Amino acid sequence: MSLFRFAPAFVLGAILVVNPGVAQAQSNDNPDNPECLGDSCGRPQEEGGGCGCGCGGSVWVNYTDDGDTLSYTDDADGDGRADDRDNCPFVSNRDQTDTDGDGVGNACDNCPSQSNFQQRDADGDGIGDDCDPDQDNDGVENARDNCPLIPNTDQSDLDADGLGDVCDQDDDNDGVPDGSDNCPRVFNPDQVMPADASQCRVDADGDNISDNADNCPGLANPDQKDTDNDGLGDACDPDIDNDSILNDADNCKEVANRDQSDDDRDGIGDACDTLYCLVVDKSNPADCLNPKSPFTVSAGGHRAEKQTGIAIRPALFANRNGAAMEYKWSVTKRPEGSNAVVESPQGAVTLSRNWEYVYVDGNVPHFVPDKKGTYELTVEARLAFADRVFPDHRVSTSTLVVAVGEEGEDGSNCNSVPAGFSATAFGAALLGMLLRRRRSEQ
Repeated sequence: MSLFRFAPAFVLGAILVVNPGVAQAQSNDNPDNPECLGDSCGRPQEEGGGCGCGCGGSVWVNYTDDGDTLSYTDDADGDGRADDRDNCPFVSNRDQTDTDGDGVGNACDNCPSQSNFQQRDADGDGIGDDCDPDQDNDGVENARDNCPLIPNTDQSDLDADGLGDVCDQDDDNDGVPDGSDNCPRVFNPDQVMPADASQCRVDADGDNISDNADNCPGLANPDQKDTDNDGLGDACDPDIDNDSILNDADNCKEVANRDQSDDDRDGIGDACDTLYCLVVDKSNPADCLNPKSPFTVSAGGHRAEKQTGIAIRPALFANRNGAAMEYKWSVTKRPEGSNAVVESPQGAVTLSRNWEYVYVDGNVPHFVPDKKGTYELTVEARLAFADRVFPDHRVSTSTLVVAVGEEGEDGSNCNSVPAGFSATAFGAALLGMLLRRRRSEQ
């Protein structure tokens, strides 16, 4: 099956526009379509994955003339399996092993030997409820726990009915539910107040909510806020939104988001994030890329290396995806005695994923520091075509600070583009177009 064989078409930016008549003639329904080989017509082969540094990746597939198989899809864990067909989309597992057949791969299954598709985990300890010997993590095993889903170390059971007080709706077993009982811990089915009313309408935490109706009886919370409506007030609920991610680790504490997706990497989950602004340098989250702002590029912020002689490929981010641009890297600061320069410093790019651009094969900028100290690599980028919203903003610059020395740590430059993808054909064509355009303007 051929790659890069297109029917009569033209390229507009990064979009392939095919003549509708030709597309119909070469559709999968046409028995004369030369791309159809038996039952394989239009079925792409996945390639890619194996990022190896936790940065995710993508799956690219062969594209043919039939108009159906050009595909590019997310692969968050970089294992070569598209997210929509990966039984562990956030944990690398190329083999897709699923021992218990519940649709959740062993690599991310909290009960790998017992079918539990819903993956409930009441105590958030990483062991699913269906196979957790202590579901509420209170130190009392389920078989002996009189409230297996609610922590109660003391196992108090006032009416000795086998149901612990913390989960018993009628502690005194007088037939009147605690919420309506005027003395929830005194047997008085007639609701006549006893002589000793010390157990009647008790308010241990002093929040003016009696304990029998208080959703946090040991912690003052007069507002009684209960986001997930589980009967446990937010003030004492370790998982406010009931998504099995405990509050301290949850990037959206009050909005259920079990996948914890954070596309702009600002530490706030997508489910509750009101502003999308891509954080490129975690040490400076305020300097982020906002797609609604004028054209802006980022060189990545800061990077540390322990020693000299290590080749660095400077990353190029922008607040526009798939925007054709020219770039030029230069060394604007270096330690005394250094002669290091950026090799292959200029070129043109158009392909990007998650706001990071792919350099053209054979023309990838790289920099090898030759002295210990601080370097500054500055990139200047210019849009090939005027931005529709901000036509007067076509140029942007950014600086990458590289610290090389004994106190530095190994740098990390996880590239979010698909491993092994060749951009030569697209990049070379774009570069040629830009150079011809420049000559025509001179």
